[in-house]
Amino acid sequence: MRREPGTTLLRMLALAGLAASAALIANALAPPARRLAWLGAVLPPPTALVPSLLPNPPAPPAPAPEPEKPKALPSPPPGLRTPASPPVMPPAPTASGPIREVNGAEAWKAFQSGVPFLDARRSAEYAEGHVAGAFCTPVWESDLEDRLIGFKATRRPGPDDPIVIYCSGGDCKDSHLLADRLLKEGYFHLLIYRDGFPDWVARKHPIEKGQP
Repeated sequence: MRREPGTTLLRMLALAGLAASAALIANALAPPARRLAWLGAVLPPPTALVPSLLPNPPAPPAPAPEPEKPKALPSPPPGLRTPASPPVMPPAPTASGPIREVNGAEAWKAFQSGVPFLDARRSAEYAEGHVAGAFCTPVWESDLEDRLIGFKATRRPGPDDPIVIYCSGGDCKDSHLLADRLLKEGYFHLLIYRDGFPDWVARKHPIEKGQP
């Protein structure tokens, strides 16, 4: 007996519908753990199903602590000023040293004590008059070295023995130049007669004339 194609298709659809209905009924009666999910149903995201399998996200870094601000010093009360630091003052000059000026009274005392005198003026001035017993040591003449050798050989002064040096006083610097010369040679007790030979004459102290 020959069957029509349309009849066969209808039967197949009917069987499929019955199979689907049976599957729906069986799925509805099954326990929840064994039920099948519908196609198109919204499934929970994977992270919600297995949260313990995913690594924990790293914690954000802690903010760096802010540097402490310096504390402001309390301001002085009105009317009061903070005292300024005192200026650094240079040390006061000492009264004594290797070269020191003396007055007429000190020069006379040294003369009475036997301290040697050096006349730093030119030899012509020395010949016209000089302190009694003074050595002629003209600082501007070429034979100064020989005259100093003669003085040292005669008096044999030590490095710390006093020596009085004079010239014409006032603006005359010959005695200072001679003192600088002796200081370089190792003599450290040099007394410059500040007012020089004119003061010695005015005080009427002993004088001599002529070449040494």
